[in-house]
Amino acid sequence: MSRVLVGVDAGGSTTVAAVERDGAPVVVHTGGAANARVTGIGAAALAIGDAVEAALRGDAPDAIAIGAAGAGRPDVAGGIARAIEARFAPARVCVEEDVWIALRAAIPHGDGAVLVAGTGSIAAAEIAGARARIGGHGYLLGDDGSGYAIGSAAVRALLRALDGRQGFESLFDALLEQLDAKDAADVIARGYAPGGTAAIAACAETVIARADAGERTATKIVQSAALELAELVKALLRKADCASREIPLAFSGGLLATNSMLTFLLETRLSHDAPHLHVVKHGPEPYAGALARARELLES
Repeated sequence: MSRVLVGVDAGGSTTVAAVERDGAPVVVHTGGAANARVTGIGAAALAIGDAVEAALRGDAPDAIAIGAAGAGRPDVAGGIARAIEARFAPARVCVEEDVWIALRAAIPHGDGAVLVAGTGSIAAAEIAGARARIGGHGYLLGDDGSGYAIGSAAVRALLRALDGRQGFESLFDALLEQLDAKDAADVIARGYAPGGTAAIAACAETVIARADAGERTATKIVQSAALELAELVKALLRKADCASREIPLAFSGGLLATNSMLTFLLETRLSHDAPHLHVVKHGPEPYAGALARARELLES
């Protein structure tokens, strides 16, 4: 009997929906941002549902598993789940925080930890069946070391330079071009407009590239981000009571997807402060963890 499974990674910048038909992933669709903390539950559920529908291409799903940024609270996860259940009935649906699908995409079974650095930042571990998480407080109150934090630090430096409070660097020309801005007023308008959070977070890629090229301000921002991400991992290990255990730590999220000054500095710091960790890089996309969860829904 044919079965259609959907795994969704819903983040602060994009939503990725993957459809698996009879064990073979056949369609991956990328849609818009779906962080309920930023957009609200209704808008997040709509973005997720639209991405799922586009990926299904007319198929009826049997199970849908969703990892969503901002869904750590039961009321948020429940609100999204109810909306998806109503839209795709009678499919089985589960919604959990996106960090858990990222963990199980990279480390399918057993003890492990994950550091996610994309638009936001969060670290989580599952040790002997017990879960612990650190960070994930959102761009306004936390997410240190994240894409938004890096982009925001760079844009603040850009505005200082435009005000004449610091020297102008080639990084700032690149940021003005990326933001399609000519002056401070344009930059501010872009940052506060709808979609501004994602636009600021997207600047992190430019900052990291400039840091790789040795530019001063970009390097300082990336050094600070690497330190914050390392502290996130160390706090997680203390909370999970596994500071001296040999466990794998997966890197996940757009900022850690490729080797860069950020990943080099982060790995260097962790090798010194937490030498027992085994870093797992360049693993499967987080939606693979959601697809695995969708399989479990049908088998439970």
